[in-house]
Amino acid sequence: MTIPVVAICGRPNVGKSTLFNAICGRRISIVEPTSGVTRDRVETLLKVKDYYYELIDTGGIGVVDEHSLEDKIYDQINIGIQKADLLLFVVDIKEGITPLDKEVARLLLKQEKKAVLIANKTDESKFKMEAPKFLQLGFGEPICISAQQRHGIDDIMELIEEKVTPFNCTDLEKEEKELKIAVVGQPNAGKSTFINALANEERVIVSEIPGTTRDSIDVRFEKDGKSILAIDTAGLKRRKNVRNSIEFYSQARAQRAIRRSDVVLFFIDATKDITRIDREIAMYVREQHKPTIIVINKWDLVPEHLATSDYEEYITKTLPHIFYAPVSFITAKTSKNVTSTIHLARSLIKQAHRRISTGELNRVLKTIIMKKSPRVVRGQKVKIFYGTQADVNPPTMVLFCNKPQLVSKNYKRYMFNALQEKLRLAEIPIRVEFRDKKSQPGQKDIAINENEEQIDFTDKNK
Repeated sequence: MTIPVVAICGRPNVGKSTLFNAICGRRISIVEPTSGVTRDRVETLLKVKDYYYELIDTGGIGVVDEHSLEDKIYDQINIGIQKADLLLFVVDIKEGITPLDKEVARLLLKQEKKAVLIANKTDESKFKMEAPKFLQLGFGEPICISAQQRHGIDDIMELIEEKVTPFNCTDLEKEEKELKIAVVGQPNAGKSTFINALANEERVIVSEIPGTTRDSIDVRFEKDGKSILAIDTAGLKRRKNVRNSIEFYSQARAQRAIRRSDVVLFFIDATKDITRIDREIAMYVREQHKPTIIVINKWDLVPEHLATSDYEEYITKTLPHIFYAPVSFITAKTSKNVTSTIHLARSLIKQAHRRISTGELNRVLKTIIMKKSPRVVRGQKVKIFYGTQADVNPPTMVLFCNKPQLVSKNYKRYMFNALQEKLRLAEIPIRVEFRDKKSQPGQKDIAINENEEQIDFTDKNK
């Protein structure tokens, strides 16, 4: 049994994205009065009661795009329609039937698929009187809703349950948890080309025009029998270069994609220099403590004499905030090293979920502290009593001491680097927190497994 697909379609500016967000219960698609905001098809997996289904938001049929991408937008719409088990045909009841509504109706009727007419924007009861006029479109009497005010959304949910074969939640939940990968970077770095190479289809629109991708697009596929969710994001820009509300929401969704991902693929165009926005992206990824791969795309276009080792040295100097991130050199256009990058992502997530035993952590801590102990501040000495791992993804090491407020930034950096190296977590970010031992009443000085001897961190010679 496959997951049923429901696609929302119609002409531009009838409220398709507003309806999509209302059904999802959160903002996923960008909603703007500007015609043609949605270019790619936006998909999400929804759980309704005990069942799953996939919901698709498509671009407006008949849109006139500012960058002449109409053909590519229509291709994405057509794919969404072909995938669908049920079509939600949305019209604007306030504007009445337009010639473009009739054109959309003819197109959908040819598909011979289950379809339901949705009359949107019935904010006032008087507009419901216009509903019978839409019978001429050939889809029966419409369901009157106001997507913006969420009126009628429950009716649509019930209708979906009636019209499609449900996919039981337990069937999906038995499967292995999917790997979420956020693909981020500046405009035209090759992010959408990479997504299409992974999915083996033209899943997102690729164009030389910067800013083609506006929404964050979820693309689900299988690789080696394992589920992967790749999130294609809009190219990130400096705040002062964000020109309008569409770009503002694109940037916000790209940042949200980073936050909800397991691994970030940070794309850089090999033919261009590292810029300030690249450094800002690196800082944001570091702040979120996300395992990251620096993906150098278009490597086929660099001079042959440039070695990967030289470029890695350049990356380390220009992006010091994520010095730990491994580097992958690819050519997304020809799929070169695309699969190996995904294998690397899986390796990073395994590291991020690794558990370090308390005994091992404290043995490592002893070695680190013996090599360099915290300096004395105003005659007061910081004593680290023991450490324990509090969480994974990111691995979080909590070190209990007598005066955490006196630990210097330099020593925190030293401890971070040393723990990354000695715990074999050198390719991922970790958290290192210094806490007051008093916050753990009843703890012994050393948190060690019962069968192991205690470790004394105090250097008797100092």
